[in-house]
Amino acid sequence: MARNTDDSDDLQNDFDLDNSFSESSEPEQQFEPAANAKPEPEAKSKSEPKAKSKSEPKPETQKRKQPSAVSAPTKKPKLGTKKFTVPASLADQCTLWNKYMHKTYPALTQLELTDIQLTPSHMYVPSTEPSRDSTSYVHDLVQTAMSTGKGKNKVMHGAPQALIICSSALRVVELVKMLRVVTKRPVAKLFSRHIKIDTQKKMLEEGAVDVAVGTPNRVLRLLRDGDLKVNRLKLVAIDCWQDEKMRVVVDIDDTRSDLFAIWRDVLLPASKNPDYNFKLRLM
Repeated sequence: MARNTDDSDDLQNDFDLDNSFSESSEPEQQFEPAANAKPEPEAKSKSEPKAKSKSEPKPETQKRKQPSAVSAPTKKPKLGTKKFTVPASLADQCTLWNKYMHKTYPALTQLELTDIQLTPSHMYVPSTEPSRDSTSYVHDLVQTAMSTGKGKNKVMHGAPQALIICSSALRVVELVKMLRVVTKRPVAKLFSRHIKIDTQKKMLEEGAVDVAVGTPNRVLRLLRDGDLKVNRLKLVAIDCWQDEKMRVVVDIDDTRSDLFAIWRDVLLPASKNPDYNFKLRLM
């Protein structure tokens, strides 16, 4: 029996050793994940795509802004992009003139517009029609008008034979250079830019003039004040040249009202005088 107790004691001791071994091994199992696992780099690698995903929308927003930046300088419609063509037929020229005159005086009735409208009887018909395709068309038209019969009135100071009405001072200067060869007398420049009206009045009062070129506002003032006379007029030419914005003297708000006032208030009443023999022409 004593042997059996010894054997049991030995088994107990073995059991206790096993337990102590197992308890000492448990901490090793607990330290293994802490020692071997490196979660921080993996967490960073996982967080990096998240950071990228947050930064990804920024280039998207930039891409969205790019079209707006590109679309900002989109071309705006111009005031006028259509080429203005003067009709070849005198009847069509009258229709065109009356159309813009109605636009200038919208308050007038149809009967009142009929009283002031332009008719083919008011239009200038040259003995020889110059070619419209020629660069010297204005020169040829004015020269043809001045070569026709002599007027009854001998007053020459401030009384041109040809009056050309333009939309701008720059165009006036251009035509003056072109028409200097038509006459031996100075060509009158009638516009308000850099030239005082008193200077122009003195020039018209003291000197004879065959050709005058001017803008509607200045021409209207000189006609109303009596410094610019119509007694020798043979041709009143409306220059339908288009500026860089494709505008014409008959459709510019700043020039249209004065242009048609010249016709309604001065030229139309004077055309009823048998001593006057001027005609109008669009060119």
